[in-house]
Amino acid sequence: MTRDEIYSACEAALCKSNVLLLESATGTGKSLISIKLVNWLSSTTYKDRKPKMLLLVAKRVHKQTWKDEFDKWGGINADVTVECYESLHKHVKESFNLIVVDETHHLASEARQKLFRTLHYGYIIGLSATIPDKLKMWFKYYYHAQIVTCDIVEAIEDEILPEPTILLLPLQIENSRMSETIEINPKSPGPIVYGEYKDYWTLKRKKVHAILRCTQRQKLAEIEKTIEWARNKSMMNPRMKQTYLYFCGKRLEFFADCKIPTVKMILSHLKDARAITFCRSIEQCEKLGKYSIHSQNKDAALIYDKFNRGEINQITSVNILNENANLVNCKYAVFCNIPASDIVMPQRIGRALRHKSPVIIVPYYKGTREEELITEAFKDFRRESVKVIKSISEI
Repeated sequence: MTRDEIYSACEAALCKSNVLLLESATGTGKSLISIKLVNWLSSTTYKDRKPKMLLLVAKRVHKQTWKDEFDKWGGINADVTVECYESLHKHVKESFNLIVVDETHHLASEARQKLFRTLHYGYIIGLSATIPDKLKMWFKYYYHAQIVTCDIVEAIEDEILPEPTILLLPLQIENSRMSETIEINPKSPGPIVYGEYKDYWTLKRKKVHAILRCTQRQKLAEIEKTIEWARNKSMMNPRMKQTYLYFCGKRLEFFADCKIPTVKMILSHLKDARAITFCRSIEQCEKLGKYSIHSQNKDAALIYDKFNRGEINQITSVNILNENANLVNCKYAVFCNIPASDIVMPQRIGRALRHKSPVIIVPYYKGTREEELITEAFKDFRRESVKVIKSISEI
């Protein structure tokens, strides 16, 4: 679908139901489409008065983003209240003619859904690049919602978004240098013993609290054992599922940390090219770049503005730029970590598709969970656009 066809489909959907979900890839113009839909409803359904509208956003910074969008596209004909999801409780049982739900996937929790159900409304327009199936069913069940969809691959095929070059750089987990440490028997009394991985079972059986030097491969083996233990426990006790997911997350964090030297070399190779690097943690974000954008950096907004003005060419980010961020002329997106979330990954890919000829660079560890994740993430892209490279010099 073209952008005009997406808009027409949305308008037709609102003629069938007063609740619409627009699940459309980042960069397809969801903000503009929603503004046009609000102005259309204002001029037809609410032509005798200015409608009262609630706009729900994920973060405070998105309030300004939306105000900029209103100005950019000629204004919005509604009396708008902009509120974060976290403050939804302020509007319990309140009535609105229009409710626009930005990044609708943030409404997935039962607590927020319970609050949202108290709102009285005329029309609801939900926007997101990825909406979980369970949330779609919730909207269909309670609101008889109509859904209009245009994913990344479809948007590329219809030339709404540019086709990216996806460069995959396979890596091997290192097994010769003892660059890592593991801790065993942390609750055991007595002094901490420092040793090497070869002493693992001796100290484990003696229940000695120890910190052992090991290779990346040895540490990964221990992480995998813990994941398998938690997985088996969760099958018998559903309460253990969060523990299992926690350790799965620690595995991805470990992979990301191991890749720091490689990503540093990639960024050095890119030199002054405009690039964003997606990281797993704040610590990693700061290790990889001087200009890091994360929740604990008070200068994050300033760095973002300087990047878009061309005063800075390379930035690093954790999650703050996943949503509602327009990166100006950013050619490269480097994935230091590969998220397991089927929401975060498409968001980050979408951030890279603002450039006319974007390049996505993904170093990953072959034969690990990371390989499974990138296979799934890029399975629908044209084979010609996905290339496996052997060295950084091929970028």
